[in-house]
Amino acid sequence: MKMMRLGDNKGAALVEFAIVALLLFTMLLGIIEFGMLIKDYFALNQAVREGARSAALRSDETTIVNRVKGSALTLDPSRINNVNVFYRVYNSSSNSWGDWIPGTPPDTIAQYHVQVRVHAEYSHKLITGQFFSWLADGGDSITVRSEMVMRRE
Repeated sequence: MKMMRLGDNKGAALVEFAIVALLLFTMLLGIIEFGMLIKDYFALNQAVREGARSAALRSDETTIVNRVKGSALTLDPSRINNVNVFYRVYNSSSNSWGDWIPGTPPDTIAQYHVQVRVHAEYSHKLITGQFFSWLADGGDSITVRSEMVMRRE
């Protein structure tokens, strides 16, 4: 039987590598997941902007929703939820904007006294599966939200 000396550290490098590799692997997966989440956020933001532009040009609500879902080329349209359109009217006597009203504004309101807002949500599916499920409250997806406000033309 071989006696072990106090200065013998042959297995220490393997243990250190295992700890460091686990941390680096976790960081790499986090960077990839965060990058995909940001990509989906920017794609949704651009799609909502297109919908708000369509609303500003007096489109109906169905056209606006289809514009949002059709403009998100890198997103799964079935996971785009809660596309809502709102408007509010400027009150010149009180110099303030009114409350947000669901739907598209009627054509009887003066052209530049209306703002339209489009809101949408996207269910981003985690590509790492259950690894970062604590970010999604135990689920496998994170809800990404975006809103855009424009003045009606």
